[in-house]
Amino acid sequence: MPFCHIFLVISMMSFLRDFHVSSCEETCTDKPVFTPSRLVVRFGDPTFASCSVCKHDCINSLYELESPVGNKTKNGTTISWTVNRLTQWHTSPICYYYNNKTNYQCCTTLPVTVYQPPSNVSISFVDPTGPMFEGQQYTLQCTVEDVAPVENLIVTFYRGRTVLSQQQSNYPNYPQMYPVIDIFSLNITLSKEDDGVQYWCEAKLELGPDGPQLPPVMTSQNITTTVYYGPQVVKFPHLGPNIVVKGDPLELSCLAVGNPSPSYTWMLPPESTSTSNSSILTINSATLADEGKYICFVSNSVGTVTVEFNVDVQEESCADKPVFTPSRLVVRFGDPTFASCSVCQHDCINNLYSLEISVGDKTTNGTTISWTVNRLTQWHTSAICYYNNNKMNYQCCTTLPVTVYQPPRNVSISFVDPTGPMFEGQQNTLQCTVEDVAPVENLTVTFYRGRTVLSQQQSNISDTNKKPLTDIFSLNITLSKEDDGVQYWCEAKLELGPDGPQLPPVMTSQNITTTVYYKPQLEGSLHPDPITVTEGKPLQLSCSTVGNPSPSYTWTLPSESTSTSNSSNITINSATLADEGNYICSVSNSVGTVTVEFNVDVQELPATNYTGIIIGLIVGVVIVILGLVGYSYCYKHNRMGQYNLKDVLRPHRWHAAVPTAE
Repeated sequence: MPFCHIFLVISMMSFLRDFHVSSCEETCTDKPVFTPSRLVVRFGDPTFASCSVCKHDCINSLYELESPVGNKTKNGTTISWTVNRLTQWHTSPICYYYNNKTNYQCCTTLPVTVYQPPSNVSISFVDPTGPMFEGQQYTLQCTVEDVAPVENLIVTFYRGRTVLSQQQSNYPNYPQMYPVIDIFSLNITLSKEDDGVQYWCEAKLELGPDGPQLPPVMTSQNITTTVYYGPQVVKFPHLGPNIVVKGDPLELSCLAVGNPSPSYTWMLPPESTSTSNSSILTINSATLADEGKYICFVSNSVGTVTVEFNVDVQEESCADKPVFTPSRLVVRFGDPTFASCSVCQHDCINNLYSLEISVGDKTTNGTTISWTVNRLTQWHTSAICYYNNNKMNYQCCTTLPVTVYQPPRNVSISFVDPTGPMFEGQQNTLQCTVEDVAPVENLTVTFYRGRTVLSQQQSNISDTNKKPLTDIFSLNITLSKEDDGVQYWCEAKLELGPDGPQLPPVMTSQNITTTVYYKPQLEGSLHPDPITVTEGKPLQLSCSTVGNPSPSYTWTLPSESTSTSNSSNITINSATLADEGNYICSVSNSVGTVTVEFNVDVQELPATNYTGIIIGLIVGVVIVILGLVGYSYCYKHNRMGQYNLKDVLRPHRWHAAVPTAE
């Protein structure tokens, strides 16, 4: 009969174990309560939760916590669940009890989100079959690998520091618990301003308030775009003829930007003997044969543009030239600026005169014209002050040169392609990157090692584009062990001349600390050879070295020695004859090994002459005894007034008593 009861209980427990899965009631009033109510755990991390099964309904009832992973402990109606390392993607513990009176099962499920940050994030252009061209549409693709849960993934596309798009995963339109690869796409139409721009993407797991306070984020590498576009002339010539006085120099410019870099071809007046294949045509001394039409053809593989110049060579010079105050402007991009032009002293009276500008406002007061710009936001700008002399039939003009500058947005320093640790004696390349600086031809970069100047370099980018550019400077250095732990940095300075700011704009990079690997090198002087030690005396040998990584030590000792050591020192408190011989210290790290040898000679203590010691002791004892005897006799005779040294040495005699008078 008892066996039947036991079988019945076991059957009921088995029934209840299966029963809650299909008929668990989650709307009961006295529900189990998990603390915390939701878990967000990184795959492989430990986790913990506890369940308060009920207040009263589960008393004297069957209650349990069901989970395929972890350990559980009960304390009254509280069940604790602990996982040392959570490596299951699908796990949601169920805490339940079976109410015998009302015959229903009540349960609560603990939602568990197991997450894993991406193992890699990369960005690329989809199928660029050749160069990318201005005006064409391309697809950026951001690939996020091995991320879970993917429905919590948000990807952001960037152009430099600008956010282009933010997208949430829809893979594959339902929650996916296991790590997967998801690919995000963004269509962009490129312009010439995209040439040299860096694109990148960022993957972020938004896990809600129960997740980590800083959501897991991983960024891709940067990809720099190369956009091909046709030549675009930086500055077209002003309307009207280019007037030059006979004998004066003439310079015509059709400077253009383009990718690939454009080439230049000039078509000149038939009688001109000048030639040029660059953006500038220079005639050192104009003659009447140089008068006429000049056409500059600017070409690259994308297209061609033409620029025309009409040159008028005059016999008489312009003596009364317009004068600008100041004679040159250096303005920070976005700042206000001002200049005035005194057109002439007398030649422009009753003639046409004006100020030709591309930006700003001008006001005229007599023959003085003022030019004001509230905020200069054009990179290519200049002012031309001119007048037409109707009597002499010539035009006289002066151009105000304007330099628009922008300090670097960022300066950074790095080592180029360090594929592993840097080693002593190898050559490495330092790279200083200066971003978004203008005009780049005024840029000077200085490399530093601590406070020591290593090199000073000037940009060699030609002034084909007045807009901000990124320039990269390189310096080759051969590292030594003294460079281990040294800080390198670079400084970018815009040298804008006497018309620029009194303190030239300067920006420095962060410091990078070098870690240089080098093989062990001995410290201090070597021991004498051989090393002599007396038997019973202490012996200490040292092969202390420096090295990176920190070296390890191995000692090879004489065959009979019982000492051991795995440090730079070996100490023998009391040397014995067995410690005599050859000691070899091998010092190693991942770069190399050095060995140090010590020859140790242990000398015996000198033999002790025990016979002499015994004889000496006997003689000493005899002398002490004789001394005591002599002292005794001397003392007695001295006390009686009869002291004679001879009596001390004679044999003793007995004397009769002498009667004394009464």
